[in-house]
Amino acid sequence: MYVDSYGVLDGLVRISILLSRSGEYVYWVDEPKLSDSEEELIARIRSELNRSLSLRSIPSIDNYSNVKKYVRENAESLLRRYIQDTDSESLNKVMYYVLRDTVGFGPLEPLINDPRVEDVHVNGPGRSVFVWHNKYGHIKTNIIIKGEELDRLVTLLSQRIRRNPSSANPILEGLLIPENFRVELLLRDVSSMGPTLTIRKFREMPLTVIDMIKLGTLSSELAAYLWLMLDYGRSMLIIGPTGAGKTTLLNALLFLIRNGRRIITIEDARELYLLHDHWVPLVSRTSEIPGVANVDLYDLVKVSMRLRPDYIVVGELRGEEAYVFFQGLASGHTGLSTLHASTAELAFRRLISKPMEIPPTLLASLGVVIQINIATTGRDEIVRRVVRVEEVVDVQEDRPVLNRVFEWRRDEDEVVKVNESMLINRVIEEYALPMEKVKAELDRRKRFIELMVKNNAASPSAVFELINKYHTDPESAFKAMEGSSG
Repeated sequence: MYVDSYGVLDGLVRISILLSRSGEYVYWVDEPKLSDSEEELIARIRSELNRSLSLRSIPSIDNYSNVKKYVRENAESLLRRYIQDTDSESLNKVMYYVLRDTVGFGPLEPLINDPRVEDVHVNGPGRSVFVWHNKYGHIKTNIIIKGEELDRLVTLLSQRIRRNPSSANPILEGLLIPENFRVELLLRDVSSMGPTLTIRKFREMPLTVIDMIKLGTLSSELAAYLWLMLDYGRSMLIIGPTGAGKTTLLNALLFLIRNGRRIITIEDARELYLLHDHWVPLVSRTSEIPGVANVDLYDLVKVSMRLRPDYIVVGELRGEEAYVFFQGLASGHTGLSTLHASTAELAFRRLISKPMEIPPTLLASLGVVIQINIATTGRDEIVRRVVRVEEVVDVQEDRPVLNRVFEWRRDEDEVVKVNESMLINRVIEEYALPMEKVKAELDRRKRFIELMVKNNAASPSAVFELINKYHTDPESAFKAMEGSSG
């Protein structure tokens, strides 16, 4: 039974979501059908293309955009010889298959170009490919990759992430440029059913807080609270399972920081995207060349402390870099990061255990723990939601004392405030501010965010500009937004 259907690649490929008799969703790909003459033409073009490219030097693999452009231009040049015998529809089909199988992702090309697909999973040769669909979750596709084709794909991807596949190095990971997709490759030595790969896609432009409010991930009241906490230097840890949207939420929150603040981001592969003038992105480096040193997250977090940051952002805490990160928080730096954990209590247990081994006393320097999950609403929709926001009030007997401020209500599908913030009271005491003034500011920021939602000011550039206008002159920024809303 058909559940959903839409086109990708300018409508050349049709995607259908089917519901099987067993009640499972199936992701069905319909690629363009070819006539015998079109198949012959594709074979001829491939043969001539391979021969012509073997006689010339193509651009370096370091710039894959140039490689694809170079191959496309050569393919188009070859096609012009046969253009009088081929209509435009046929040309589009032929070009699709030529590029798909030379510089594309082969049978995975439709999945890679489907904006609703977030992850692609190949579990070995001769087995069904799976995807993570942003509406239907993990679903099986009708694509099965044979051994030879999978070997070709593994070779291409390993070249593009600059890793050498071998028995001595059977686990490869890296980032595809310019797509900015993360790739994980496991060879036969560790994957008993044959080569396995996962491609995690990242958005070209990040979601903003306004986007996430419109999606229901968080509320305007919660966004205003987090904005205020960032302004007053409260550190934050975003927790949740794989694929929940931790990095997406982290990136969205960073756009609430005013321009001019010095932000140091530290990642294994660059996923965060900012527009701030004083942003310094640092990326770790793994070297397979003798004499060329590895530079890991620990090294980068340590050096970031000497760069006089206003905000230190670590993409994900996993190892000994966490100790240096929390030392920085305890010394007065504001930090943001993510961690794989299902609750705040389990997050703290991970932090004090190997390999991170954070002294419990340092955990009190953390301000807010934000838990984001993949959830199912009362209408059985798969969504991403901030399910809990808790403040670290104290650490007693190696256990955190938490104050839950916001939580998600499944039946209503709403993120609601459940307790008053104790951190806001601390800000009031620390800065000697009138309570009425702080509460009024919190309410004004909430209304400003709601106006941004109403005016659809959701792009990264729009959010960046409006947040900075608010920081510079709140009254005029607010009036301008009210005027825009009519």
